[in-house]
Amino acid sequence: MNVIEIPLSQIEVGDRLRTVDPAWVEFLAASILDRGQDTPIWVRKIGRGDKYSLIAGGHRMAALKKAGKEVAIASLKKVSETEAQLLEIDENLIRRELTPLDRATFLAQRKAVYEKLHPETKQGGDRKSDQSAELCGLIPAFSEATAEKLGLSRRTIETAVQLHGLIVEDVRKTISGTWLASSGAQLLTLGKLTPDRQRSVAFFVIKHPEVRNVGEIVRQIENLPKPPAPEKLEKFLSFWRKCDAEEREQIVEYAAAQMPSAACRSAWDKASDFEKQTIVEDFAPRFPGFAKTQVAA
Repeated sequence: MNVIEIPLSQIEVGDRLRTVDPAWVEFLAASILDRGQDTPIWVRKIGRGDKYSLIAGGHRMAALKKAGKEVAIASLKKVSETEAQLLEIDENLIRRELTPLDRATFLAQRKAVYEKLHPETKQGGDRKSDQSAELCGLIPAFSEATAEKLGLSRRTIETAVQLHGLIVEDVRKTISGTWLASSGAQLLTLGKLTPDRQRSVAFFVIKHPEVRNVGEIVRQIENLPKPPAPEKLEKFLSFWRKCDAEEREQIVEYAAAQMPSAACRSAWDKASDFEKQTIVEDFAPRFPGFAKTQVAA
């Protein structure tokens, strides 16, 4: 690894995919003042002059400046501009503190860069020859390659890329750093809205950070009446829908034990012919003389 010292004035930061978090910069600056720069930033050379372009380490760069440092310890990478983009993206994607919005942004950008480096893998791309088509089969699709490299599932990657496309760019920038950027479920709800409504919600989030539900924000923006409080049955059904098969079976067993006659009557009245036959086959051994032919029509 080629590690060198470079004056901060010679490093061009450029536009970053990830917004710098001031609180994290404060923490890093304090650490740098205490024990120096532990981790090098990544840079690449620009032309033949003395300028460098930052690949990865935006927070470290900001922290060095805040700490009053004039020189950065940097790892010099010999890569093209497109390859540098991929390095920046992957270096950030492996970090655990990424919000769902950040991860969606990086994965969508990785898809664009990956297809730029491997145009023959792009869906609907130009396949003018059998040789090109064969080559396309040899290079894994974006989701597969990214899943293998980053240890993420294909579903996670594809959902994140889709989410990025649903939310308009200016809205993504507005909500970056807010609570909304950290909630995948609320981001999906936001993505279902029109671009203009997304902008309204984004401005509302900045002005009223205490309201943390996109549906409620839309209700307030449109000045709609509050929905009635859910009844007990609806609350239970909402909980039931979130349970898996094993949990549902445990609930049914518990409830049936509390009111066995009501449970049996309800099960029989609402069962299909096949289910009634199953019930009879299950109960027949428990009742001497009770025959299968007694199943009601």
